[in-house]
Amino acid sequence: MRVAIVVLCLMWLGSCESRRLGRCDVVRIFKTQGLDGFEGFSLGNYVCTAYWESRFKTHRVRTADTGKDYGIFQINSFKWCDDGTPGGKNKCNIPCSDLLQDDLKASVACAKIIVKAEGLKAWDTWDSYCNGRKMSRWLRGCGDHK
Repeated sequence: MRVAIVVLCLMWLGSCESRRLGRCDVVRIFKTQGLDGFEGFSLGNYVCTAYWESRFKTHRVRTADTGKDYGIFQINSFKWCDDGTPGGKNKCNIPCSDLLQDDLKASVACAKIIVKAEGLKAWDTWDSYCNGRKMSRWLRGCGDHK
């Protein structure tokens, strides 16, 4: 009985640590927050990038070569946010923990700073899996998005 309770508690904790948004939720949030056409990139490019970076997991944290990568866009702590990484630049002027929120406001705001500075090529996954491909598939079935 104790083992079953422990297993259930661990499963509950695991579900609290990571939330995966649905693709259409991501489309809606990104559109609402102004990513459609931002810096000349269609909304599908941002959705594709977020998928390949995190599989739409808002609370994902991954160790990187330098620092850690945070949130749906896996934004790095050495250059873009502050988690105490030695020598970190915090160009988005936010704590990295803000990038783990389900409303994605901080993630989108920081992604806009990154895209203005470096374009979507700042994400290797965009270049590998999204660049030059049809982006309409990422929006299909998500309301009036084309």
